[in-house]
Amino acid sequence: MILRLACFTVLLFAVSIPTVAMAGPAQDYEFRPRSVRNACRPPLKFAAGACVRRCPAGYRDNGSTCGFKSMRR
Repeated sequence: MILRLACFTVLLFAVSIPTVAMAGPAQDYEFRPRSVRNACRPPLKFAAGACVRRCPAGYRDNGSTCGFKSMRR
């Protein structure tokens, strides 16, 4: 009985830990290096490490990416 309970507990942890560690769909594109910034799907653009629909304030629209607009001028 104790062996069965121990096996069940180990199996439960073995199945639940990998599913918790997987990134969700919103976090999938969040931390991408510059070399793969074109990885966003076509309606989305890459800006500030994430795929967004429109460029945020302070960013210039460059097509599939959003470039940071310097405010030093």
